[in-house]
Amino acid sequence: MKILIVITDYGSFNNFLAELAVSLSFENEIHIICSGSNVINIVDKFDYTKHNLTFHTVDIPRSTSVRKLIKSAYAIRKIVNRINPNLVYAHFTTGIFPVILFRKRNIKYWGTFHGLGMNASTGVRRIMFSIVELFCFLRLDKRFLINNKDYELVNNMFRENTFKYNSYGVGCDVYKFDKNRFTEIDRLNLKENLNIDGKFVITYTGRFVDFKGFDLVYHSFLKLEEEFPCEVVLLLIGGRDPIHTTGLTKQEEDYLFNNKSIVNIGYTSEVEKYLAITDVFLFPSKKEGLPVCIVEALAMGVPVVTLDERGNSDVVKNDYNGYLVKSVSKSNDINQIVEKLKILHGNENILDKFSSNCLKNRQNYSRSFFVDEQLKLINDLRLGL
Repeated sequence: MKILIVITDYGSFNNFLAELAVSLSFENEIHIICSGSNVINIVDKFDYTKHNLTFHTVDIPRSTSVRKLIKSAYAIRKIVNRINPNLVYAHFTTGIFPVILFRKRNIKYWGTFHGLGMNASTGVRRIMFSIVELFCFLRLDKRFLINNKDYELVNNMFRENTFKYNSYGVGCDVYKFDKNRFTEIDRLNLKENLNIDGKFVITYTGRFVDFKGFDLVYHSFLKLEEEFPCEVVLLLIGGRDPIHTTGLTKQEEDYLFNNKSIVNIGYTSEVEKYLAITDVFLFPSKKEGLPVCIVEALAMGVPVVTLDERGNSDVVKNDYNGYLVKSVSKSNDINQIVEKLKILHGNENILDKFSSNCLKNRQNYSRSFFVDEQLKLINDLRLGL
């Protein structure tokens, strides 16, 4: 069977869909359409040349430019005409819309929405996303959602052929994200190398953008540091996004990257080793589907402090494996985040209890659940052709 996978950029494919594509390639001819950019810039998980994968580069915009989206839609349609796949499987609204705009008859079209724009936007953007996503819902043969809030919304409108992943989003590699791979000596050596030995470690992973709460991380940490000077450290794993703002002023950004209590790791394929020395994972994102970074932290036994928003609340249970902060206003959110961090900083028993609770269901976080579920769906399709 010929399968065409479409996702916005190469970095996202490599990070989220590599295992699925490689697994499918053993019995299918797999084509991937994505832009050549590496928004998530990590080394390739596989040597893709050794598998039955063919990459096609199309500039799929992550912005809302109608002109660019139509241009990418024409390019995608040409590729579809050329390879004539049995299934086109697109991911993210920005990947699904240009695919479905000029859909071809006699081909199945599936789409996974990794966080609906209509369910996480306001004003004009909400109206725009509602129009685009409703158009996609109407033209897709199967619609997949990855969190409860998005699923409930779409299922109320389209009860047939609307599904929610049984897995925790795309999951993570639980063999890689296993704290038992790291000895106490490993952790001590890494802390010494980073010059943070004896510090309470807070970690943020992701793009440095305001809708992922990066500005809240910055202001919350500075406030915590004022109360506990020389006791706390912030590890930043990730980097800037060229099309989205950090939410910080130029002066604040300069201060952030010159603060000796903030260690900027950058993008890395070894997130797990930094989580191994982390006490609390801070990810106050306002706009998530189901965040892989939170799943990775929980799999490592690291308690999470996040906002009580869709996706986040699917995996973090308040006062069990972390804290969910009700978002009210920026200043209030910062104060509440700091209060939760202070509790965990000052009470080792609570920290240990949360950590233990994180690990109770760690096998459920495995990416293999996601891959196996997708393989069964695609195999059922193949049998029905």
